[in-house]
Amino acid sequence: MRSIVPEQFRRREFLIAALLTVLLWAVALLLWCARDLVSGTVFPWPYKRLLIETFVLGMVFSAVLAAAIGLCRRLPRQAMVAVAAVAAIGIALLHGFIDAQSIAAINVELRLPPTPLIEIFYRGLMPFVLIYGLYATALGLMLSEMTVRESERRLVEARHATQQAQLAALRFQLNPHFLFNTLNAISSLIVTRRNEEAERMTMKLSEFLRLSLEADPDAEVMLDEELGNTQSYLEIEAVRFGDRLKTEFECPAELLGAWVPSFLLQPLVENSVKYAVAPSRKPVLLSVRASAAQGTLRLVVEDSGRQGVGLAPATGTGLGLDNVRKRLAAFYGAQASVEAQAKGRGFAVQLALPLRYARMQQAAE
Repeated sequence: MRSIVPEQFRRREFLIAALLTVLLWAVALLLWCARDLVSGTVFPWPYKRLLIETFVLGMVFSAVLAAAIGLCRRLPRQAMVAVAAVAAIGIALLHGFIDAQSIAAINVELRLPPTPLIEIFYRGLMPFVLIYGLYATALGLMLSEMTVRESERRLVEARHATQQAQLAALRFQLNPHFLFNTLNAISSLIVTRRNEEAERMTMKLSEFLRLSLEADPDAEVMLDEELGNTQSYLEIEAVRFGDRLKTEFECPAELLGAWVPSFLLQPLVENSVKYAVAPSRKPVLLSVRASAAQGTLRLVVEDSGRQGVGLAPATGTGLGLDNVRKRLAAFYGAQASVEAQAKGRGFAVQLALPLRYARMQQAAE
């Protein structure tokens, strides 16, 4: 069974435990030797040997303690702390007892006055309790922080994956509706023997669908490309409505390189065509304007036809407008907004989003 913990994560755990072990025992030995080093006393060989044994045994016992902490990390926090505390105290008692035996043997070897083993044990136990307690606490905190960071990383990846799926669904949910209307219009042109118009509309539909299907739903495109895609869509509808559909595009040259979500405007102009152009017998002007101020890009889609039936400006319950709201929220969160407003004759939707001249993915890196 493959481990769910990344290999790099396990290597980092091992490296942190090893560095912490070496550092802690090096400092402990330095403190044990500090008084004699300052006084210039020469260590008898048996004591030097004891320090080496203490260091080696400390490394071994610390590895055992680290393994115990690692094994109990999946337990509830209180249980994990209890297991780590019991393991640290147990190892401290064992190491203290071994150290006391070694000191008693050295006293005999150096012909020093005998000291009861229990007295040596109690006298030297506290440093081991402090060392292993400090080691368990520090290692536990470090590993817990690593676990939290790894969980946050996985959560970010999961959210990103969810966002990608959401954006893809939002981007493509309108295509069947648009395709049905366009094919129905082509069929009507064929029935009325307007074959040249039907052929021209079929070619434009093919080009538009190719652009739509090739577009990445969770990517940004330059505003220049987005306006071009919108024009391609309106050219299809122009074949269907003829002189009843007038279009106007206004965009300063410096904003053509700004980045916007792909196919952001198409649902809005489709709404204008559906609710303003289709019911009207007079020409309707559909305008798309872009402007910028204080780091905010503003896009306006406005028509001069009557207010769309079923598209209340206060709530924005239309599918296209709701689609745009959700996509902007997925891309920019609270930094973006959508305002829909009915005018004396017509309807306008204004989008506000951060003005950026680099992809979101590149800016995050």
